[in-house]
Amino acid sequence: YEAGRWLLEIEVPEGYPNAPPKVRFRTRVVGSNVDFETGEVCLDLLKDNWSPAYTLEKTVEAVALMLANPGVDSPLNVDVAALLRSGDAVGAESLVRWAAAESWGRYEGK
Repeated sequence: YEAGRWLLEIEVPEGYPNAPPKVRFRTRVVGSNVDFETGEVCLDLLKDNWSPAYTLEKTVEAVALMLANPGVDSPLNVDVAALLRSGDAVGAESLVRWAAAESWGRYEGK
């Protein structure tokens, strides 16, 4: 993911910072914690583990960290999680590279 560019949509609710922002990818991302169709992000920091101490910058950093260190315990994308669980990191990386090469899988804006 480090060489790619993906567009995030961050919706800040009225209750922020006491309520977490809603975060989703606008470009398609292949990852165990990202719904491929909707871009929804599965990250405990955005749900039960939210704290008003988290800033939007820290939230974006947490999403980047999630991509670099995908979880497989409660995935949104079970197929990618299955590859990772089986130890097929090469297969999972190939999916990420394929998606990033497609026009719908990368962000070309500024």
